[in-house]
Amino acid sequence: MSSFVTNIFQSMFSSSSITTVTPITMLQQSHDGDYEYGIGSGLRHQRPCRACNDFKTWIQTNQNQNQQVKHQQKNDDDNNSNATRSDCPLDKNELGHNTWSVLHTISMYYPEKPTNDEQELMKNFIKGLARFYPCETCAKDFQQEIHNDPPQTENRHSLSLWWCRQHNRVNKKLGKPEFDCRLLEQRWLDGWNDGSCD
Repeated sequence: MSSFVTNIFQSMFSSSSITTVTPITMLQQSHDGDYEYGIGSGLRHQRPCRACNDFKTWIQTNQNQNQQVKHQQKNDDDNNSNATRSDCPLDKNELGHNTWSVLHTISMYYPEKPTNDEQELMKNFIKGLARFYPCETCAKDFQQEIHNDPPQTENRHSLSLWWCRQHNRVNKKLGKPEFDCRLLEQRWLDGWNDGSCD
């Protein structure tokens, strides 16, 4: 591993304080990467970064570059709307949805009485996520949020509520409804009380 990358990891994980830094993706809305250090794609792709944009923006950018995007016909139940393949790279919205699913699930399985090492590891995980998240504007915003409201890693309950607050802040910014944090265990651990997940 190069000394540059080693220094990044050492500076990220050696300090317990959370600082706002430029996300490591260095993609600036295009998928260039940094071949020498293995950051971003590492392959010097000139295509737009799907994880940095929503699907519509990504499509428009691709069309502007005369690249074709293949669509397949959905079921008649879906009003004959076009859909992309299910095995394509995630766009910004898909990345966000899947990331929140993982984060909420992780918080539900976090220890009730974590050790100091486990608490520090979770804080470093969150700090690393804010640094490496592929959507640069999302990463910068998250860095600011964790600076204003540091991760609560004392126990499973405090961590899951902290993630819920973070998610609701994003939902509010996007004009989406906020989630009732009292329902976290039903949504992410046990399933709904009506048995619909059984």
